[in-house]
Amino acid sequence: MKNLKQLAEISKGKLSGSSINIDSFSIDTRTINLNEAYIALEGENFDGHEFISEAALKGASAVIVNKPIEADIPHIIVADTLEFMKNIAEYNRNQFKGKMIGITGTNGKTTTKQIVANLLNGTNLCHKTLGNKNNQIGVPYSMLSLENKYKYSVIEMGTSEPGEIELLNARVKPDIAAITNVSMGHLEGLRNTESIAKEKGNILNFYSDSGVAILPRDSEFFDFWSDKTNAKEISSFGTDQNSDFRVANAEIDIENNLTHFHLYFENQREDMSINGIGLNNSLNAALATAIGLHCGIEINEIKNRLTQTDLPERRLSVTESLNGSLMIDDTYNSNPASLKNALDSLDKLDKKKICVLGEMKELGLDSKLIHKEMYEYASKRVDKVLCIGKSWSECDFDTNKELEIFNDQDLLYDYLVSIIDDKTVLLVKGSRSTRMDIIADKLKK
Repeated sequence: MKNLKQLAEISKGKLSGSSINIDSFSIDTRTINLNEAYIALEGENFDGHEFISEAALKGASAVIVNKPIEADIPHIIVADTLEFMKNIAEYNRNQFKGKMIGITGTNGKTTTKQIVANLLNGTNLCHKTLGNKNNQIGVPYSMLSLENKYKYSVIEMGTSEPGEIELLNARVKPDIAAITNVSMGHLEGLRNTESIAKEKGNILNFYSDSGVAILPRDSEFFDFWSDKTNAKEISSFGTDQNSDFRVANAEIDIENNLTHFHLYFENQREDMSINGIGLNNSLNAALATAIGLHCGIEINEIKNRLTQTDLPERRLSVTESLNGSLMIDDTYNSNPASLKNALDSLDKLDKKKICVLGEMKELGLDSKLIHKEMYEYASKRVDKVLCIGKSWSECDFDTNKELEIFNDQDLLYDYLVSIIDDKTVLLVKGSRSTRMDIIADKLKK
């Protein structure tokens, strides 16, 4: 809880009205709560100042603006409302006495953040990134709620162009920094995996002499990151024999919505399970276990909390679907690595397997080639591949009766419903902008 006078002083703003206390902040009037301060952000295509009346009507106790306004509620006038968020975030970070954990990577950031936060949130309160708000707006916004009532904070950092992780890392200043993986993604802004690895590696620049780096041993960039970081301690996870936290024998239990695996570390083996399916979740869990143990959480407690972790929606979420079928809803996003992970998770299931694939965006000039490679990867693991979108229809596929390409969601849905039954498991996946979640929701029982 902060009062407006203090916020005005920190942000070098001017307070108009009473210095009341506020509980939290909002940047979206659609989800605003009582006793929140509404921050009127401005962008190229929007101006939050247009919604100040709506914010007040919905219960906002105060507003943060960058221009004089006529309002009956207290408000702080600042030079720039985004800079206001950054200033308060910086102040909160400097005051925070707990342990700060930063997570980045091409895939698995939000899932791993959720797992880590759950491991640390037993008797200790753990602050974390709100949803998947991991960009230049989302990170400072998440840090507005950082307080010393928490013992830990877990912040995820995303990037789509060079320099972003460096800026976010300077704001977060993690004590423990982890990279989940690096693969093709956001290639329009970052060109190739080497540039992505360099960009993600900026999280390993620690602002103290006691930093801990948690790195994927399976990655071709492991040595590059190890040489780059000024961490006091480096710990690794993966399937590689040299991993400090080594994953083996990962198996999917789709009926119970679990992933089972063996974890080898410190000369011991533990039989582990994590809520949700996805072979990659065993690696995310290994990373999280490394962080949990470093923070003093006992392994038996970690094992218990892994099975109780609520994973983010639409990331390999298993649900019953029409005609008695099972559906794996992985429509949050898509890129080659996450698609491979989803397909690998289907590989050994003893059912008729159908994958329904929307386009993968932001793949740059090689998009058509990558889509064709992903179809070939899918065709070896499932019984039928249904694709929708221009990126698929422009590919030069060989004639194959197990491939169907659509340009209309309704036609795809009607066809799909006609071929699924109680022996079918579906995977529905695509980049967020392709709105494959619409198809997934229509298929849900």
